[in-house]
Amino acid sequence: MTIRPHVPSSATGEPRRRGDEGFVLAAAAFGLLVVIVLVTGGFFIARQEFQVGMANEHAAEAFYLTERSLTEFVGSRWNLQTYGALPTWTPTTVVDTIGDAELTVELTRLGERTYFVDGTAVTVNRGFYSGASRRIGTVMKLFSPVLEPPAALTTRGETEIKGTAEVHGEDLNPTAWAGYCAGFGGVDKPGILTNDTSLVTLGSAVTNYTGNPPLAEDPSIGDATFTQFGEVGWDELVAMADKTLGSAGAMLNITGSEPVLKADGTCDKFALLNWGDPENPTAPCGDYFPTVYSRGGLRIQSGGVGQGVLLVDGTLDLRGDFVWYGIIIVQGSFETQGNGNRVFGGVLASNASFDSQGLVGGSVVTNSTCSATRAVLYNSALTRLRPLAARSWVDLSGVEN
Repeated sequence: MTIRPHVPSSATGEPRRRGDEGFVLAAAAFGLLVVIVLVTGGFFIARQEFQVGMANEHAAEAFYLTERSLTEFVGSRWNLQTYGALPTWTPTTVVDTIGDAELTVELTRLGERTYFVDGTAVTVNRGFYSGASRRIGTVMKLFSPVLEPPAALTTRGETEIKGTAEVHGEDLNPTAWAGYCAGFGGVDKPGILTNDTSLVTLGSAVTNYTGNPPLAEDPSIGDATFTQFGEVGWDELVAMADKTLGSAGAMLNITGSEPVLKADGTCDKFALLNWGDPENPTAPCGDYFPTVYSRGGLRIQSGGVGQGVLLVDGTLDLRGDFVWYGIIIVQGSFETQGNGNRVFGGVLASNASFDSQGLVGGSVVTNSTCSATRAVLYNSALTRLRPLAARSWVDLSGVEN
């Protein structure tokens, strides 16, 4: 009998069973499949998160661009003479671009001072990332400081009307502005309104000062009459001035303010002595109504023309042939000499030092509601579209046109 030694079939000494090799292979394949699924799922989730993040970024970009388009429209593109004449409920559209985004602003006039501004921004596709669009609707209203002269000449202290100087409180539309004053009808006002009528010296010709009444007294006239205009104060008006002249405490002498055009024929609004063209309303500078501020006294020596709001931190001395359409506010005395000085609108002269002030020669101050109103309404710094205080805007991104 032959005895054979036992040879183990594996390192463990256990006999190798049939099929072990297949199980190991299957387990390895399954594990590899799990890893592939996990890696693929991770890449898929990461890609989805990235796309969601990019979509949110594009949507946020479109939203802020929409807000920017509305802000820029009401800030730099707004023109009341253009958009104020729109028929109610008839929209007009302005298209612009910022970078590679397209902006569309649709403006609808709802009433005399109320507008609905509908803005849309669309960002373009960038590679395989799609763009986005957002749409915002805002109800806005025109807001202006309360610059309404209560008389043709509002003042205090000693006042003299001499020679052929005239002050008229009857409401007058300038002849050159026929057709531009529709809707700006006013009422007759006092010719001269002062805190103490006993300090007013009038000429012998009663026709030189007229109004409803020609001379009126209001003891409440004080500093605030000439420095506070509704919610807007003197310093705020000064800060909004389009042109600033002279030095504080000094008298500035100028000659011949007049319209100035650029080489291409448009109005040069940066020219220091270009104060608009009131006598030619259809001309390039006919719709330019600046706010002009003099840091000290202002003496206009010979001629000149302007429209808008004139602010003088001292004495205003007109020496002849100066014509102004709008509002004049003087923190010192208002004085005129010579012939041809004309003011259509209203003058508020503080006469803060209570020095004697006077209108002499052929100077004329006439109440004109149209002139005073247009001087404020058509100045983009003084009259602006602003959102209503509450519930002014809505996200219209999901609304179909």
